[in-house]
Amino acid sequence: MLCAMTPMRDDLQRIERLRELFLDESRGDRALPDYWRGPMDLAAYASVLAVRIGWKWDAALSECKDRGFARADQETVLDFGCGSGIAAERFVHHFGAREVWLHDRSATARAYACERVATSNPGLTTKAIADARTVSPDVLLVSHVLGELDDRGRQVLRELIGRSRRVVLVEPGNHTTSRRLSALRQELLADFEVLAPCPHAAACPALARDEDWCHFFAEPSQLAFTNSAWVKISKELGIDQRSLPYAFLALAHKPVETKLAAPPHRVLFRPDLGKHDARVQLCTDHGLVEALVTKRADPATFRTLKKNPESVRTLPAPDAR
Repeated sequence: MLCAMTPMRDDLQRIERLRELFLDESRGDRALPDYWRGPMDLAAYASVLAVRIGWKWDAALSECKDRGFARADQETVLDFGCGSGIAAERFVHHFGAREVWLHDRSATARAYACERVATSNPGLTTKAIADARTVSPDVLLVSHVLGELDDRGRQVLRELIGRSRRVVLVEPGNHTTSRRLSALRQELLADFEVLAPCPHAAACPALARDEDWCHFFAEPSQLAFTNSAWVKISKELGIDQRSLPYAFLALAHKPVETKLAAPPHRVLFRPDLGKHDARVQLCTDHGLVEALVTKRADPATFRTLKKNPESVRTLPAPDAR
C-alpha cells in the first residue's frame, strides 16, 4: 500500500489540487462537484492520499474485528463513492467478500476502481454500479463521502444505508464531518445496532457541546517515515504523517444474531500529556468523562499513551483508577 517510487511533479500537482478540494470547507452544505479529470488523477490519488485513507480503514476495521464484526466471504460488498476503491481493497483484505460492487458518480472512477480491486484480489468478482438507488448490499462501505454531499445526496445515502445489512463508514476526523456522522448515528439507532466504536447505544455524548466531536487517530505505517518517497511527498505537500484523524461507525441492521459485549468506555481524541500524567477523554453512556492516568499508579499505560496513543482504545472506569 505504499508508493514504490517518488511521484513526478505532475502527480504532485494533481494530488495538491485534489487535497485542496477535499480540505475546503467554504462550500458549506453544497455538494462537491466531480473532481476526477481522468485516470491519471485517480492513479496519483491512489499513490498517496488513498494510502493514507487506507491506514484509517485498517484502524477502523481492526477495531471492528475485535468487536465481533463477522467475515463477509459469501456476501456482496458495495463501496459507495468508491474513488480509487481503497475502502473495498482494505475491507476485502480484512473480511473477504464474494462480490464487490463499486459505485461512483464518475464512470472513470468506477472503471479504475473495478480494475484495481480485481487486480489486487484475483478471482474476486467486481461490478461497476452507476445507480445505487435500488441496490441492497450485504455490506455497505462509505469512505470520506459525508462532507461531499448536499442534502439530496445525504438522503440517497440514508436510504441506501436502510437497505443494507451491515454498514461501515469512515470519515475525516474534522469537526464538521465527525459531528455529521454522529448525527447520522442518532437517526439510525432505531433500526441498527452499533457495533463499533461506541461503547453504548445511548445518544452520542460528543454532540452535547459544540466544541466536542468524536474522532480518533490511526497509526501510519512506519515506512511513511523511512521510505524516501514518502519523506519527499510529506515535504512537498506539507503533510504531517504523524496525524491521521478519522471518525468511523460500524452498524448492523436489527435484529443482530450475535453481538459481543461492548467495552465500558472508548478513548477519544489524543491524551493531554504531562510530565507525570495523562488526561484522557472517555466516551460513556453518561457522557464524556475525563480519566487521569499517572506515571506512578499505572506506568505501563502511561508509557503506551506517550509512545503509541493510537493503540489505547479502552481504559478502566475513572473511579477505578
